[in-house]
Amino acid sequence: MKRYLSKGYRELEKRLEEAAEKKTTPVNRRYISSTDPDASVTRHSRGTPKLRYKTHRVVDPRCEVITATKVTPGSVDDGEVLREMIEINQENTQNKVDTVVADSRYGSIENYLYCHDVGIKAHIPSLGETQRGTGSKKGIFPKEEFHYDPDTDTYRCPAGHVLKRRMYNKKRKTYEYKASSKACAGCVLKEQCTRSKNGRTLKRHMRQALLDSMLAAAGSGEAKRDIRTRQHLSERSFARSTRYGYKRARWRRLWRMEIQDYLVAAVQNITILANYMDRKPVWGERKRIQGQKPCLLHRIHAIIAILGENVSFEPVYVYG
Repeated sequence: MKRYLSKGYRELEKRLEEAAEKKTTPVNRRYISSTDPDASVTRHSRGTPKLRYKTHRVVDPRCEVITATKVTPGSVDDGEVLREMIEINQENTQNKVDTVVADSRYGSIENYLYCHDVGIKAHIPSLGETQRGTGSKKGIFPKEEFHYDPDTDTYRCPAGHVLKRRMYNKKRKTYEYKASSKACAGCVLKEQCTRSKNGRTLKRHMRQALLDSMLAAAGSGEAKRDIRTRQHLSERSFARSTRYGYKRARWRRLWRMEIQDYLVAAVQNITILANYMDRKPVWGERKRIQGQKPCLLHRIHAIIAILGENVSFEPVYVYG
């Protein structure tokens, strides 16, 4: 008995250590569930913190078919999965993504630059824009109030003081610009500019010019229309999932939750395909459908053959 208990303890300890490496928040690095170490303690909106998983989806805007899905612990940052979701979608559909539309949680610097590098339009609100004027930044001049001079590689603050480049952060790939402590200390606008005793600092990415162009495109009229469309598609897709137990984890461990998520997505897609059959077929489709046995499986095969020619999976909408 002691031998089996020791073996079980070592196995549990190994599982907990592996799960701890994936945790991204302080509370999840301190507390790990012994029954489901993959789940993470997360607060949703103003609710009670509890063990949760998170589902990310790619949805076709024409027929609302789920083309890619992924489950992560609840504490995983949404922005970290965008690249993988795009790759899964392209593999499943065999089509190149033209446009990605998502909410601001996906609007990180890394995602904007990734989309630029692979030639994808990023219609994603900036995460920084949504956080402007909140928390410790409330009542403080935003970065946009500072004028950048490319000739001298300096910023000029609203009070006219110069911020010079002083250091480079290799991890974030940003340069830091800072005004002199003496200038900030005697500035009449200090209360509106910074609460730091050392003066105001700014960060500028080494690819800031490209980033600015991507942000401008994300704020265009076309992007705003896509974002409004995405909101309705997202609500409908996840609302339909609740009929099949989407909001409740039926099993423990991440790999089992992935199975549950695949099943829910498959049922939704089969429903969409079956409903597609109910519409009046156009000329050329009637001949294909005639002669099929009145079996759901045969109907689905016939529908998939039709959809393979008629459904476009661009642009791609990413939801979390």
